[in-house]
Amino acid sequence: MTENDLMLTSILDCRRVDLALNKGYLTSSQKLKCDLMKARRAEGEPLQYILGQCDFMGTALSVDQRALIPRPETEILVDLAIEKIKSMREEKTLNVLDLGVGSGNITIALLKNIVNITITALDISDDALALAKENASANYVEQKIQFSCRDMLAYLKDSAHSGKMFDVIVSNPPYIPAGLIHELPEDVRREPRIALDGGEDGLRFYRTIIEYGWQILDPKGFLIMEIGDGQHDAIESIFARYPRYAVIHFYKDYVGTKRVVIARMDAQWKN
Repeated sequence: MTENDLMLTSILDCRRVDLALNKGYLTSSQKLKCDLMKARRAEGEPLQYILGQCDFMGTALSVDQRALIPRPETEILVDLAIEKIKSMREEKTLNVLDLGVGSGNITIALLKNIVNITITALDISDDALALAKENASANYVEQKIQFSCRDMLAYLKDSAHSGKMFDVIVSNPPYIPAGLIHELPEDVRREPRIALDGGEDGLRFYRTIIEYGWQILDPKGFLIMEIGDGQHDAIESIFARYPRYAVIHFYKDYVGTKRVVIARMDAQWKN
């Protein structure tokens, strides 16, 4: 659908096919709402923030300035995570850690597709966690989520020191190099900088996750992350420093860019 169609279906609370039946007629209040939406869009505000929601894997999620807008590419990460988790064929309930939960899109999609998991959803932003909780409640999965407002590095260090373990870690961390954020499209720059800024080279969070991930992952566990354009070689080099990871695979997105990395733990590894 065009952006105009999306605005109209939102205002009229209808499907695109119903727009033809409406023949473009809007009440005065509906027209005013549409004009205001178009004005906000013309000023560079993301369409999803204007609509107040987006679709992620067939689920309508509330979105606003509190968190990053879920992207279609992240559905690839979720599909792969579902495949890997189901391949573990464990009878026990599996513990999953979502680092940087944002709007809750990854966590909610996993819980709606897999029965035997619970998820720890971490974010440094109170605002993002509040949004994630709202979305989790709207999708009736909040009882399987433990929300935690913590700095990622501090949380991973504490977990490693305490012996806390997870079966799977998933993350779509910030991965835009700080110096390139000003070059992003205006609507993307309207999203929370904290959810975009990956440090000087965009790899800050990958170093942290990879360094501590192996210390808190089950011997048969997986680390699954979304990555930025052209970052696969650098990320592969980071993994090479930690021999506890046995197999690293990169998966391409819809345009052929390596977008997701999955590392499997080496169950036979000995220090």
